[in-house]
Amino acid sequence: MYSHQNVTLRGFHWEASSLTFNLNAAITKDTPIGSALTVDAAAPNTMKLAGDGDPIVGRLASFENREVEGTKVGAVELQWSNVMPIAAGATVNVGDTVVGAGDGEVKAAAAADYTQNFVAEVIGTMAVVVKV
Repeated sequence: MYSHQNVTLRGFHWEASSLTFNLNAAITKDTPIGSALTVDAAAPNTMKLAGDGDPIVGRLASFENREVEGTKVGAVELQWSNVMPIAAGATVNVGDTVVGAGDGEVKAAAAADYTQNFVAEVIGTMAVVVKV
């Protein structure tokens, strides 16, 4: 994408990579869209908010409460280039690889691993993360 000032990857996504998953009970209608998600191994086809140090496998794109059916579902983008919230007190820089910091927020990984993701831009308290 291009803005009048420079190139930005904020907001770019691949439609084909958005899949519907069951969502862990901790994810509610108040969970911010864009939160970092990881696999919830406690149930099949389920995602949960990325906890401290968890690998990020997707970002929450939408939320649907199907309480009548006994479940919650959401669109999860498995390939993305979009903003994710940086945990309070964490320092994230361009070029870092990020992991979960808890509550769907991110922090810099101990070592960069460009086979996972990389930070292309930092905008205030948000990181533009590209999933590789």
